[in-house]
Amino acid sequence: MLPTRKERQAELLARHSGMLRCPVCHGALTLIHTANTASLACANRHCFDVSRHGYVHLANAGYRSKYEQEMFLARRTISEKGFFSPLHAAVSEKLAEYAATSGEPLSVLDAGCGEGSHLARIREEVKARQPVAFVGAGVDLSKAGIALAAKAHPELIWCVGDLANAPFADNRFAAILNVLSPPNTREFARMLKKDGLVIKVVPGERYLRELRECLYVQPGNRTYSNAATIQRFAASFSLIDCERVAYSFRLDQPSLAALIQMTPLTWGAEPEQLAKAHELEGGEISVEFTVLVGRK
Repeated sequence: MLPTRKERQAELLARHSGMLRCPVCHGALTLIHTANTASLACANRHCFDVSRHGYVHLANAGYRSKYEQEMFLARRTISEKGFFSPLHAAVSEKLAEYAATSGEPLSVLDAGCGEGSHLARIREEVKARQPVAFVGAGVDLSKAGIALAAKAHPELIWCVGDLANAPFADNRFAAILNVLSPPNTREFARMLKKDGLVIKVVPGERYLRELRECLYVQPGNRTYSNAATIQRFAASFSLIDCERVAYSFRLDQPSLAALIQMTPLTWGAEPEQLAKAHELEGGEISVEFTVLVGRK
């Protein structure tokens, strides 16, 4: 009989429990595995169960997230359509180059991982470029996103957790990914190994320009400036690379519907604005990212 998601996650956690820490007391966590249960526990008896879906809840409080399951499903759909493929290729190349020079297993955390599609695809591409042991973990405050990630990608470690109090031990990751989500630079620096990398992805100036033109009347809202983000990033880490990844993506009906569902640009939009956005079907939309690479 094939192992369940819970059993596969328990096996992963047993091998790599040293990367985790208790979100309550920050003590080391140990896997307790019986025939019917799997839990992580610390010496102070704080205990966290592995869910039947194959993830562990390591946030020390309950959080409500504005990110709903439908949004994460939409991001998965558009990711499978290839919307992020050039971005994934660029990030994978940087990680593969790092792995080739380090000579060690590549431990990667996706901080703000959502439903896990970025980490899963990047893992595949890194392993195709470089024969390296890839230990991947994803963390997000959204239980809905993490549940989807664990169901789809049981070969990776998935945790519900708070980036302000990340449930990972010090100096554990060779690289931290932070794709289109808010960072916590203090925690990133704590979790990174010496000379480890932070790869942060932010929208470029022309990101979804055509959609912005449908939604915003004021010209100033139709572009995105990442200058302040780059400045803050460079103040926290040694900036060693800043790459622009720009391309066009053709929007068929499923892709457009997923994009409108996925992007925060449409949250709170009026019906007339959304109707105009749906007119983009069949056309191309501008996609532009800035990939920042910093070293601890």
